[in-house]
Amino acid sequence: MSEIQQRTVPLLFRDSLSYQWIYTHLDVTAKDVYFFKDLMPYEYQISDDPTTDLPLDRFNYRIDLDTLKDIEHRVLHFGSMFGSYRVLAETPEHQQILRDIRSSMIFRHPVLSHVTEKIVKKLGGTNQFVGMHIRVGDGIFKLRASIHIDDIFHSLVDQFTDLTLEQVTQYDPQHDQDRLESTDYEVVLRSMPVEVNHTKPIEVHHDTPIILTKPKTTMHCQDPLDDVTARFRHTVLYIATDAPNPRHHPLLQKLFRVFPCSFVLSDFDKEVKEIQKLQVVEENVRLDSYLIPMLDAMIAAHGHTFFSTPHSTFSHYIERQLHPIYTGKEVQVIGLEEYLNSQ
Repeated sequence: MSEIQQRTVPLLFRDSLSYQWIYTHLDVTAKDVYFFKDLMPYEYQISDDPTTDLPLDRFNYRIDLDTLKDIEHRVLHFGSMFGSYRVLAETPEHQQILRDIRSSMIFRHPVLSHVTEKIVKKLGGTNQFVGMHIRVGDGIFKLRASIHIDDIFHSLVDQFTDLTLEQVTQYDPQHDQDRLESTDYEVVLRSMPVEVNHTKPIEVHHDTPIILTKPKTTMHCQDPLDDVTARFRHTVLYIATDAPNPRHHPLLQKLFRVFPCSFVLSDFDKEVKEIQKLQVVEENVRLDSYLIPMLDAMIAAHGHTFFSTPHSTFSHYIERQLHPIYTGKEVQVIGLEEYLNSQ
């Protein structure tokens, strides 16, 4: 965050969320503060370009920057900035500022970075494998888990195999069932756009011929299912996921079935033990449950190709910030309309 402060805007770190902290450290009174009320999780969106006619998406209403400028209070207090595209950056100037901020917001911890480096090296190195972040544990992600995984699977098949339609059908026998939303989970947290129909037939689209080379991973791949899938050991997959026991999770089996060199974090127990030692000594609080999901993400972000989970803020952070920074690409910044069209 110090890099953001140097490159873009001044920041003041606070160790308390009380209003009194604001009054004391900013030398203001309650009358100097304009409070924006949050009655719902997605109450308002802040827009930087009043000339554009963009959809509100999930938000109730929009606030223009000019409106904020007209407020005479010394301090503007926002209750929440949660949610993708809460604050829009549509003008070229603001998109560059956002790109600078995103380039600076890269999680850095010496132990995490060290463990990530060791695991990535075992996978073959940066840009030598395919990374993905598959969230299936709760809410909309659990509801549509099979659909998201099926989308990723068929993208992998198209890009990294030469399977025929008949072969794909053989390796994906549950395809039609996987195109249906889960019926045993009720989504309560938030309403998401309802798509009429997720079903679609199996298709194969191989744009370019695959190049069969020996994988650079030093890990032992699982035994291939047959001679056909043995040819796809050149494609190394790293699956970052919140799925319990991912190697045996039913929705992930099609990935392991076709790609013998597929790995998950539990394949690197020796390296992960270094994370399990971290704790806040003063409070005797272990940090592994907080840091391991981040470690999983950092590893996946080193792949030459990355697949994310739609609608996941954390997954988008990996895709738009970690992945380009780790692989030498430009940090992604897209406008709201393009983002909505991609969902």
